[in-house]
Amino acid sequence: MPFELEPRLASTLPSRFQPEPRRLDSSGLVSGFLPAFRHLATGEIRLCQLADGRISVRHLLDSLPDDWIQERDSSGRPATLVSDIEPGFLRGIQFWTLENLAHPALDG
Repeated sequence: MPFELEPRLASTLPSRFQPEPRRLDSSGLVSGFLPAFRHLATGEIRLCQLADGRISVRHLLDSLPDDWIQERDSSGRPATLVSDIEPGFLRGIQFWTLENLAHPALDG
């Protein structure tokens, strides 16, 4: 059982000694997974990028090649991808599909 100070004693300690509240941090669970798309026919993988070239943390269609886009909306932004494109995540050099993430093959 962790040691806890009585409330009356804890309030007398300088703030630097106050215990930090515990927070659930899920970043370690998804660390290294970058949103990407893969062309099934060619195997080419493209990371999702923001307009300024930085890697996005969400799946975006805007930085994909024109031949991956099937349809654009009235403002010219990609609306539909060709059927050979699948979403997923790139981790290192491995592409993870959404199915891979739902049912990962974990090694021992």
